[in-house]
Amino acid sequence: ASQQARAFANPNLMLEAEDLSGSESLDVTPQNTFAISQSIEWFGKRSARVEAAQLERDVAARDLARGHRDLLAEVDRKFATLLGAQERAAIAGQNAQTAREVTQAVSYLVTAGEVSPIEEARAEGDQALASIELANAVRDVDLARRALARLWGEDVPSFATAAGTLATAVELPERDAALAALAALPDLTRWDAEAARQASLVTLAEKQTLPDLTLIVGARTYSGHDGSAYVAGLALPIPLFTQFAGARAEASARQEQATHDRRADEVRIRVEFLSAYETLSRAIEEARVLRDEVLPRASKVYEALNEGYRRGKFRLLDLLEARRTLARTRLQYVDALVRLNLADADLRRLIPDGTEDTIGAHP
Repeated sequence: ASQQARAFANPNLMLEAEDLSGSESLDVTPQNTFAISQSIEWFGKRSARVEAAQLERDVAARDLARGHRDLLAEVDRKFATLLGAQERAAIAGQNAQTAREVTQAVSYLVTAGEVSPIEEARAEGDQALASIELANAVRDVDLARRALARLWGEDVPSFATAAGTLATAVELPERDAALAALAALPDLTRWDAEAARQASLVTLAEKQTLPDLTLIVGARTYSGHDGSAYVAGLALPIPLFTQFAGARAEASARQEQATHDRRADEVRIRVEFLSAYETLSRAIEEARVLRDEVLPRASKVYEALNEGYRRGKFRLLDLLEARRTLARTRLQYVDALVRLNLADADLRRLIPDGTEDTIGAHP
């Protein structure tokens, strides 16, 4: 569009034949005129058109940067979801292995006559539940792999696992400074570029009211006579019926609309930022409590009950409940890490860094 806006209007080739025939009483000589006409835009029209096209390119460049940030954030979300699914599958596999070991231990105790066969049935039931949880976790991993692979167009993922670990802690930015920096996001700078473009379109619409001059030059020949004569002319439209009032009104209205759209987007982005900031803050604290307090306690309780059960100090139900509690705690910790990473991706999407926000833009 920017390239086309710089183009000049094409000239017109004109052929005109006059006095080909008429009344016998008139002594007329047929004549042919060959001419070229060229429309000459009024001063400022072309520059206004070129400026509007260049500003449209700026808007498109910022839209590209916005799409780039959206894609990076979506990749981060899908990748974190896959890592979380893999962690859950690993925990489910460990739980299934532990359930098998508990069943074997109980079976030995039943054989030795130290516990009731009912406890063996309970252990086997718990092992079956652990196997079901493992199958569900493996299915979730496959779904997460497919969701990530679809981002680059693969229906069947070409990779088996994602290499990486979930972030266990992130640093919160200073909130007020980050809020002030939102104005640099391409989501909002595109509206600044759009406002400038609409202003140039208003100027262009005002320039359209000025009529373009058409210059005509050519040569005329007369039948039966040697030589030729030169002709020249000027044509100027009379702005009688079309004065571009509608175009001027539309350009002004769209300029005002761009201002309102920017305000709406600014409010939306501020709300999204504050929501992501609060979500990340809660996720950081939740992950810290689970990692530093809850998970170590659950592990100690399970280890103590497991050892005590082998010595006959505790019931199987106590051991199974401790194992379930440990498994739930580990899964809660993984879920907390996934929420932390998702919130971090959402927040980083709204923090400009100045590197990719001008992607596609040209001086």
